[in-house]
Amino acid sequence: MSGGAASRYDAPMAKRKRKSSRQSPPETPTCNCALLCDDVVMSAKGKHTLVGIIGMITVPRLPAVLGGYVTYVRISNVYGNQKVRISLEHAKSGESVFEFEVPLQQQDPLGVHTVIAPIPVFEVEEAGRYVFQAESRGEPLAQSPIMVMVADGGQGVL
Repeated sequence: MSGGAASRYDAPMAKRKRKSSRQSPPETPTCNCALLCDDVVMSAKGKHTLVGIIGMITVPRLPAVLGGYVTYVRISNVYGNQKVRISLEHAKSGESVFEFEVPLQQQDPLGVHTVIAPIPVFEVEEAGRYVFQAESRGEPLAQSPIMVMVADGGQGVL
């Protein structure tokens, strides 16, 4: 480019991205188990012993009132204050038998939150498959299937 003015390429100006005034929701927690048990015992060393993990419930007749169970749920990746919904739903209808929320407070996002909570007394009206689950903002985190069956002499056997 001798003897002339240097030419310059003018690229179009990039548009700046505006920062959204809305905050994106925190990451979804992760859960490695959601179990329904007869009991959870904590040892003097702080270890948990799960007693009677429930996978099947046999009732004498329907409807049946059940209770005395405990939930054991382990959750991590908790950013900010969040809630986890614990529920038991009929698998076919999706109808909730019971549900409750557990608040989680951020201490360390990489830490593990262990939820041990008594389950309220509940009633099942029909035999079949139920799903015990933990979810956050409508997303399932962990599920455990539970079969409810009627014993001989009830309203039939599945």
